[in-house]
Amino acid sequence: MISMRLMEYLITGTIGIKFLLQLKRNQWRPLKELQTIQLKKLKAILYHAYNYVPYYHRLFKSARFVPEDLKGFKDLQKIPVTTKSDVQNNFSDFMAREMAPSKCVESFTSGTTGIPLKTYKDVRAASVDTALKTYAFLECGMKITDKFVTIAGTPRSLFLPNQTLISWFYENSIILDYLRKINPAVIYACPHIFEDLVTHDTSGINPKLIFSQAENLTQHCRNLIRLTFDLEINDTYGSTEISRLAFECNEHSGLHLITDSGLLEFVDDNNEPVAAGEIGETVVTGLNNYAMPLIRYDLGDLGVYSDERCACGRSWPLIKSIDGRKSDVFITPNGAKIYSHFLKKCVFSEIKKNLFIVSQFQIVQEKRNKIVLKVVKGNKFDANIVDKIKNNIETLCVGFGEDISVETEIVQNISRDKSGKRRTIISMVNNS
Repeated sequence: MISMRLMEYLITGTIGIKFLLQLKRNQWRPLKELQTIQLKKLKAILYHAYNYVPYYHRLFKSARFVPEDLKGFKDLQKIPVTTKSDVQNNFSDFMAREMAPSKCVESFTSGTTGIPLKTYKDVRAASVDTALKTYAFLECGMKITDKFVTIAGTPRSLFLPNQTLISWFYENSIILDYLRKINPAVIYACPHIFEDLVTHDTSGINPKLIFSQAENLTQHCRNLIRLTFDLEINDTYGSTEISRLAFECNEHSGLHLITDSGLLEFVDDNNEPVAAGEIGETVVTGLNNYAMPLIRYDLGDLGVYSDERCACGRSWPLIKSIDGRKSDVFITPNGAKIYSHFLKKCVFSEIKKNLFIVSQFQIVQEKRNKIVLKVVKGNKFDANIVDKIKNNIETLCVGFGEDISVETEIVQNISRDKSGKRRTIISMVNNS
């Protein structure tokens, strides 16, 4: 007799595999056809949220919006944005009525911006989440039977028989020894993990694929991976609350937006859509989780949408870049915004000349008129390069019409935040 647990595993596995095959078919469909499918899914989740989720029933009514009003994607802008604090302050009202948490899959965000957020996914959505993650790896050349190692703070669920996990809290030497022992074909980790590992002996580690997650992937990290492993790293983008939203294929033309996963918007400070090529704040509507749907949810990231097509032939739209957290934008004394990619360019324009001059760095805005550059020496440290980086940041500030003090500190290590991630750009100034 088949146990209930085994039966549930078989059912959810079947759902996930079916969705995985659907993704592999849909990626080649014409964009208009993908948009038709996406709009149908969007209407369905809005009807459900209005009828079964107390928070959204109230929110829609206050905005004088009913699901029947949605004729096209632009109509979604009539709905106010949902923030993380909205969910935290009204948690029980985000659960669909008659949906028992005990029947759902529980997860927690990393808490990069503060307190971790607990979320629930219904069983189908959890299986779809696994399929979305697995799909991205398969499309870049991974085989189901490949040895796959995740270096992370918590486990990652995938449809892979040879998946193992090692905690990123271990010493670098332990992680490297583990990788030599396992000899994985695929390694999946945050960019800062790779940046730390390549400053040590990586002999005997020969992956065929490397994927990044959870943090902004910089050109510096790409260069280090290329130099160390003779590979091009593939980036991924998503959130615990929703799922995998985008991935970078082997053409490296940007990140493909998976329209079956969510509807991602790029908006300005006034909640108006930005044009392709312009930086905007990311707002997402998940399309698969009916236990705890999130409509126009503020992800807190900054990114650039592209209207170009990828040479790979997939019809998924492209994100040109993800440019960090909007909470880490520096605000000058006169109120101007300095985005993180400008600050990182001040560093990378110098250290690209020798990738091992600096092992780690962090730029912190302590006050509106004070920035601190923290540097950990690399194997080929050069103090003159640090001075040039400092001058670059000062010149950048002058370009914004500001005379801002820039100080440098040589430190032994740059600590991770509570989430386990290491942030390179931090603003301690209220930029709301």
